[in-house]
Amino acid sequence: MTLINFEATYLEEQNLVFGGMHEEKDPRLGLKYFGPYHFTTESSILEKVRLGLVGNKSAIEKAKKIVGLISNPIESDEPNKWLFPPFPGISKDTKFQCSIELSENWQATILDDEISRLVNIVDTNERIGAAVKLFYEKIETIYEDNPPNVILCMVPYDVEEFCGISERTRGAKTVKSTPLEKEIQKLKEQNQSFLSDWGINEVEAKPKLKGYDFRNALKGKIMDLPSTIPIQLLKESTCDVILDYEKGKIRMRQDPASFAWNFSTALYYKANGKPWRLAKLRQDTCYVGISFYYDKLGFNRDIQTSMAQVFTNNGEGLVLRGTEVYIDEKTNEFHLSQTQAEDLLKDAIDRYMKKAGRTPSRIVIHKSTLFSTAEDAGFRAAIETANQNAKKDFVTISKRNNGIRFMRMGSYPVLRGTLISLSESEHILYTSGYTPRIRTYPGHSIPKPLLIIHKGDSEIKEICKEILGLTKLNWNTTAFATYLPITLAFSKRVGEVLSERPKGKPLQNHYRFYM
Repeated sequence: MTLINFEATYLEEQNLVFGGMHEEKDPRLGLKYFGPYHFTTESSILEKVRLGLVGNKSAIEKAKKIVGLISNPIESDEPNKWLFPPFPGISKDTKFQCSIELSENWQATILDDEISRLVNIVDTNERIGAAVKLFYEKIETIYEDNPPNVILCMVPYDVEEFCGISERTRGAKTVKSTPLEKEIQKLKEQNQSFLSDWGINEVEAKPKLKGYDFRNALKGKIMDLPSTIPIQLLKESTCDVILDYEKGKIRMRQDPASFAWNFSTALYYKANGKPWRLAKLRQDTCYVGISFYYDKLGFNRDIQTSMAQVFTNNGEGLVLRGTEVYIDEKTNEFHLSQTQAEDLLKDAIDRYMKKAGRTPSRIVIHKSTLFSTAEDAGFRAAIETANQNAKKDFVTISKRNNGIRFMRMGSYPVLRGTLISLSESEHILYTSGYTPRIRTYPGHSIPKPLLIIHKGDSEIKEICKEILGLTKLNWNTTAFATYLPITLAFSKRVGEVLSERPKGKPLQNHYRFYM
């Protein structure tokens, strides 16, 4: 048996910056005591989230109750107040110093008859497409000289049941009987005969359309609007769970306080607020995440489309769509050609320079697979064009860690921030694990480390500190951190929205349109 020598290091948790330039490690505690980062003189203060509403009558009424709920303090029902702190309320009277404003002018009601016609469409994909069209047309009616800065799309029970929300939870992809089909079945059980039983008016089965995803298709469709407004989807069923929540009853996925934290922060971010930023992310560095996604509107499953997600030091995220890439038959992975790699990174650096107002002196590229020789050469050529003296770091961040696990004595797992170097280029990083600031491990299974393979100019400790920091820039939740850095964490979600957007159609570059 061969013993492997390795070195273990603990990387300190990085601070986040909030209102008044105060620092705190925990997003929720920082917001509670200091308020959002917008309070600095660097940008204007977001005083109101102007919220538009789209939904049927009952769902809109529940949405208004939800707004009233999160505008006030909410006690946490969880015993661990470090992990689940009470919610202070989003209003001008709290450290948020921001209120949610509603207006009848920003409200569009979906009629019950419109929903009935929708759910009676037999073909699932056609039904989902019709739902996207219905919501889009309602959103169009909200536009005016002073539009809202976020639109809350309420998903009624019937739309949730017959159209689903996403591929993960889409009940619509299970064959369901429409109300009309159920009525016909009842009549058949009563021995009612139909012309179709005798072969008359038999319609040929239509070829199955490409799979629609209601959430992603709607987020893609609103980019057709002349001035796109970010949308937030909320199910009517979720409202009922939160509004009728009973303490001590069967444990729900989220108690009202946890829901309020996540929901209010997402609205604040989509309204172009900046809840927090990292304290020590280098200002001269351009962070780029490279990934691939399947184009649902295409036909060849051996082709994916490349995309880049670009981040500045303050966490501003931009999305770029690249070109089609064929699968490597030997590795079963997708890789860019040298020209594709060069062009994609050139575009990414150009977007960074326009957003940050400076030429980067360092470029860090995150990728979930190894860098091919062609990709390496293409990326280097793009960096050379932008800045001959720029430092460069190519970092593979993989969930495939060959089953490597480390244990520590006691009741809790390895600390989040544990870095274990297996060789000069290969390292293990725990982005999940026991977290001292919240005094627990916020997981249910043994934490899995990430495999980090680094080639570049910076020290591995700096690379891994940045990765840890970038796991705390997910403004769609107030969880302490995510498993993957933001450069890669939502590549699948962003790709799914892009996959519902036909090529050649204009895209929104800001990250908040995809969250």
